[in-house]
Amino acid sequence: MLDAVVVGAGAAGLTAARELARGGLAVRVLEARRRVGGRAWTERATFGVPIDRGCAWLHAADRNPWTGYARERGFTVIERSPDWQQWIGTERVSDERRAHLDADWDRAVAAVAAAAAEGRDVPVSVVLPQDLKSRALFDATMSWMMGVDTPDLSTVDFAASEDSDVNWAVVEGLGAVVASAADGLDVVLDCPVTAIEWGGAGVRLVTPRGTLDGRVVVVTVPAPLLARGQPRFEPALPVEYAEAFAGLPLGVANKVFLELEPGALPHEGSAHFVASDATARTVSFSVRPAGHELLLAYFGGAYARELEAQGGLEAAAREELVRLYGGALGRRIRRSTATAWAGDPWARGSYSAARPGCAGRRRILGQPVADRVFFAGDACTTDTFGAIHGAWASGAAAARNVVGLACA
Repeated sequence: MLDAVVVGAGAAGLTAARELARGGLAVRVLEARRRVGGRAWTERATFGVPIDRGCAWLHAADRNPWTGYARERGFTVIERSPDWQQWIGTERVSDERRAHLDADWDRAVAAVAAAAAEGRDVPVSVVLPQDLKSRALFDATMSWMMGVDTPDLSTVDFAASEDSDVNWAVVEGLGAVVASAADGLDVVLDCPVTAIEWGGAGVRLVTPRGTLDGRVVVVTVPAPLLARGQPRFEPALPVEYAEAFAGLPLGVANKVFLELEPGALPHEGSAHFVASDATARTVSFSVRPAGHELLLAYFGGAYARELEAQGGLEAAAREELVRLYGGALGRRIRRSTATAWAGDPWARGSYSAARPGCAGRRRILGQPVADRVFFAGDACTTDTFGAIHGAWASGAAAARNVVGLACA
């Protein structure tokens, strides 16, 4: 019998497994995909350079544990934060306009914080000042940051989220950094767990390859899958856990990477522009986001979900570029590729976003069941959810609890 079994080889699962092994426990990781990394995924095949189809930014990089980990293993961290929204359309944002945008942003965030401080866990959309001149841009930015639109975004959740302007990329890909954490671990790929039996002294995991017994299990499966009964728990978990799974879905953010002919990329160096501030159903563009000669289009919320369902992400990105820069630039696009996180069978979304009224349910997932079933992942922290440093913190915390029990 193993000391611990970890379900899921994403950022949280790999962190937990490393900590458990460091604590002297025998641990095995079961991963449904044919690769490690989960929603951290660097891919080179499409363009011959690394692209992060999943998470790409070391948020709060100056205090993010993945930053030091990446450096220690020889990855190239770009210690330069993006200057977000330098252009809107093809117009450079002036100092005066920046001041107005910043003032609107501060007023909106203050309104959300005030509602949260009063204990009002309601949609962000209902507490925003009615006279925000940049409301459409605010809503679009929320969809990119949180993966959901303001009517679906919890005031308490957003107010608790930790954010900073220190966001760094990794030349070789952040997904490659996370994947490297599997080195030296006992990881079984292409092995989805269909059931977790926890009614006895330990746990038994049922997979298409047979069963596996352990003293404890650390479950890092995304909440949308848990809400669907993937895997199912026997006996059923206490009802508050089912409520937590249902209240903590994943928002959706999708990317389109575009390769243009040499010299065709708009702007020099790394740059960022928003296609339009007239509608929330718009797209964020990053030029050379990790230093490679590529253009990244970023869609969020319901708009990203709809375009994915229609198979229209690449077309939408191309259409916006042509609208802004003309058909000549459109004809210089060589290749493009899009992500599809809403339909990904092992994720069903991009990053954690509590439904209005459900922010408090994150704490539930931080509590083990019968000291045998532990949860970890970007849904399990109250302030760093939706980011890989939240996954690290959650995975490490679960592992420490398990090691503590083993040593008791």
